[in-house]
Amino acid sequence: MKSLVLEVTPEEAGRTLQAILHDRGGFSHSEARGLIDAGSVTLPGGGRAPRPIPPGEYARRVAAGERYEVRIDESRRYRPQPPPRPGEGYRIVHQERELLVVEKQPRLLSVPTPLREDEDSLVDRLLEAERERGVRRPALFLLNRLDWDTSGLLLFARSRRAFEGLESQFVRRTIERVYMAVASGRVEPDEGKFQSRLVEDRKSLKVSTTRRPGEGKEAITEYTVTERLPGATVLSIRLKTGRRNQIRVHFAEAGHPLLGDKSYGKASPLIGRTALHARTLRFLHPITGKRVEFHADPPRDMRRLIKMLRKKDLG
Repeated sequence: MKSLVLEVTPEEAGRTLQAILHDRGGFSHSEARGLIDAGSVTLPGGGRAPRPIPPGEYARRVAAGERYEVRIDESRRYRPQPPPRPGEGYRIVHQERELLVVEKQPRLLSVPTPLREDEDSLVDRLLEAERERGVRRPALFLLNRLDWDTSGLLLFARSRRAFEGLESQFVRRTIERVYMAVASGRVEPDEGKFQSRLVEDRKSLKVSTTRRPGEGKEAITEYTVTERLPGATVLSIRLKTGRRNQIRVHFAEAGHPLLGDKSYGKASPLIGRTALHARTLRFLHPITGKRVEFHADPPRDMRRLIKMLRKKDLG
């Protein structure tokens, strides 16, 4: 077993750990990632036992004075772990020690619900995948939710510290959530905002705007028209708040229910579910404070819907 100690100089501060291993250690980028994934790169900490750098933290930013120890088994080839395989109904977009970003497919619950006890949820499937990887007590804290038939990005914290840091950003409304939607009719004007107070009917569980003082929760939806098609409008939507069914309710009450929305509009022969996709997440990393951004392209059924509407325009 060979050991190598790399101390970060002031000039190297802010670079990635992978780059330091490549430039100072002489490892290829693939070997550097493989060493990190194997737990062979440790950071001694103030009298405590050396702490292995978690797998996948190739972009960890180093600080001046940090001393990384690299232990190399010269009889072994170091290769990075393969990316996570897509699970049933979801795809891992990003994972690290503190965060997990997942793209959910439609027709999957975000979390368990008493009303659909016979269905498992995305959380159930993710926790099971963690256990299969050997994690004894997996912990996932969900920060945002998507309706059963809405696709797109969901954000999880993997520690209480990360959850609190992200939750505070939701409270301050600094996390950017951008959706893509296709609404019926011609939405006017090209840019706009819906602002109301939403309440849920206890019997039907449907959500609606209330004008009674003191009732409901504030809901703010901003939108921009990105394309106009025959009988429909493609929209980019920013959520300032995250109430249940918020986007669907606001557009339905404005006379433009989303295509395929059976609860607040009507079924569509062009798409088998609500035409809504959570496309982008932007926020500050709860530990490093750096701005991060994740995207998920619209799924096939949304692309097909828009393509068919464009053909109507040409016809």
